[in-house]
Amino acid sequence: MRRVLVVLGLVAAFLVVGLLAWRGIAALLVTFAGLLLAVFLRSLAQLVQRLWKLGDLAALAVVCVALLLATGASALLLADPLQTQGAELLDALPEAAADLKDTINGLPLGQRVLARVTSPDGGGVPSAVRVVSVLSGLVSVLGNLLLVLFVGLFLAAEPGLYVRGVVRLLPLAARPRVTEVLGECGEKLQMWLVGRAGLMAVVSVLTWIGLMVLGIPLALALAAIAGLLTFIPNFGPIIAAVPAMLLALTQSPMQAVYVGALYLGIQTIESYTLEPYVMRKADDLPPALAIASQLFLGVTLGAMGLILATPLLVVVYLLVQRLYVEDVLGDRLTHDTDGEAAGSTSVASLGTPSLGARG
Repeated sequence: MRRVLVVLGLVAAFLVVGLLAWRGIAALLVTFAGLLLAVFLRSLAQLVQRLWKLGDLAALAVVCVALLLATGASALLLADPLQTQGAELLDALPEAAADLKDTINGLPLGQRVLARVTSPDGGGVPSAVRVVSVLSGLVSVLGNLLLVLFVGLFLAAEPGLYVRGVVRLLPLAARPRVTEVLGECGEKLQMWLVGRAGLMAVVSVLTWIGLMVLGIPLALALAAIAGLLTFIPNFGPIIAAVPAMLLALTQSPMQAVYVGALYLGIQTIESYTLEPYVMRKADDLPPALAIASQLFLGVTLGAMGLILATPLLVVVYLLVQRLYVEDVLGDRLTHDTDGEAAGSTSVASLGTPSLGARG
């Protein structure tokens, strides 16, 4: 009887923890986004430390000041053209959507398709409700960004403090292995972020050049959108192509085809040439698993789930490989020497023994 009660208690505890985790999944995603920011800041701080031999907090302060100055300089140089082109893009998209509707309406079965996708009541939502919805969404986004910023700064300032707190919840025998694996997770995230940032820059430049050659207006704004959405593998380039093709449609249907071909070409270059080289040590995920995780988190958690699905899967996949497949099942995976070397120094991002010894 006692064993049955223990099992029932464990099942109930598992269900309660699962329910609480599901209800608080948005907070967990914000925390993970803060962790990504912390890894990014620590990566830059390590570079500063190698150059100038500064302490942890001093190097982090230099990085934060440099990022603020770079953001301010970029705002001075690019704010006006981006703001102007962004406003023009927002004004042009409704006209482009209307042109697309007219084009579809002229096709065979076009009216039937539009009748199915168009709301019968014309989407008669009161303007006041729409304004309140937009404002509440904006406040939510700004609040989440502030939380990500603060979580990232605190984690970057003292990563060892939080790693030690997690490790101390485990048995003594498991602590060294978990510390090693957490460090490897930090190194994986670091390499993933660096590689993804490089791809974002390349895609932005290629998109801007291609749109300028094709004579598409608002090329800078569209290139910025394409670069930012490259952070989302697989689905980001598809989303980025939509406003560009709609805008090109206002010139001619053939121009929209050219823009679609441009985005497809850039995506092909990125996926089959640049990404395998840049991300070869940072992202060894099975493609089908990556897409499935993006679909699942995107459908269940919205935009934030889609954005964070891949880096989150990078961590979960590595944890399962190391702590379950290797340690529980005894199936020792073959690591390349570079990966092992990276893992040995990786705890710098999330809290290595050297960081853990501090404070």
